[in-house]
Amino acid sequence: MKEKTIYIGKVIRTLRKAKGLTQEKLANNINLDRSYISEIERNIKAPSLYTIFKLALGLGMLPEDLIKKVRQSVDFDSLFEQEFTRPKVEK
Repeated sequence: MKEKTIYIGKVIRTLRKAKGLTQEKLANNINLDRSYISEIERNIKAPSLYTIFKLALGLGMLPEDLIKKVRQSVDFDSLFEQEFTRPKVEK
């Protein structure tokens, strides 16, 4: 089964802009490259859990609050619908 992707980039961009931060300022605050922040925001790169923690810190929030924001932006019911409603086939 092909793995589905949950995009975090739009959430990061929205929160960054709401804090009045440029990509460069956020990147400098958490020791990341500005171009990497750009790639995350454009969903070209998927951040590691460690990077998500750093991003949360740079955005002035707890990592779990950042994950909650992502959770609120994703339709989990339709994302996982087929995986949990389809009968399992024994091999």
